[in-house]
Amino acid sequence: MEFALVHDNSLLLGPIGFNRRMINSELEDLELNDRVSSQGFKDVPIHFSDGLTHLIPVENFIEEYNPLHKKVGNFSWEIIKEDNIPTKLKLTYPILDKTLDEVKVLRKQEISPVRKEKENTIIEIDINGTSVQVSTSREERLLISSKIAASSESFNYKFRNTWLEVTSSDLQKVISEIDKVVQEAFDWELSKLQEIDACKTIDEVYEVTIRPVVQLPFGNAAQ
Repeated sequence: MEFALVHDNSLLLGPIGFNRRMINSELEDLELNDRVSSQGFKDVPIHFSDGLTHLIPVENFIEEYNPLHKKVGNFSWEIIKEDNIPTKLKLTYPILDKTLDEVKVLRKQEISPVRKEKENTIIEIDINGTSVQVSTSREERLLISSKIAASSESFNYKFRNTWLEVTSSDLQKVISEIDKVVQEAFDWELSKLQEIDACKTIDEVYEVTIRPVVQLPFGNAAQ
């Protein structure tokens, strides 16, 4: 629940959660002796001794809207009274149109996390007739690179699924395959950014597929 401190029909503080320190600081600035306790939220609305200052609950009014095309603007406020005594603060939020550029920015923010997922995966590589699994993470690449730099002869290396005797040349092949996956991920990211930039309408922006929808088997439903 949110609260507001009003004084002489002016909004001094809020909307905020029940913050005893902030409320009491405002009361002190008003040169009032009144103070609220840590459990004071149970007594709201609170009408202080000067008759002009009140701690009242906040009610938010937001019309239903389509978040794909609309957004919530900054509130306007109104003090609601009963018998000329403030009882609550009504906050009304306007519903505004999103611009094409705003939607583009929001959708572009979805791209990088998916690119990171594509960049960090597990691939299988054939090394001298043995299929090995290796992570394409940056940490794995750095580890392999350090092995290449430190070793000139064959040595045992632990892949995700098996140990294998390898040479620096073998590991260089692994690095090359990792680089391909990482480059493909960044190429995908750039193509999606360009696809969004080329859109002329908001609906076109939302039609850009960033994360494919997973089709569940017949008879199952997403939970």
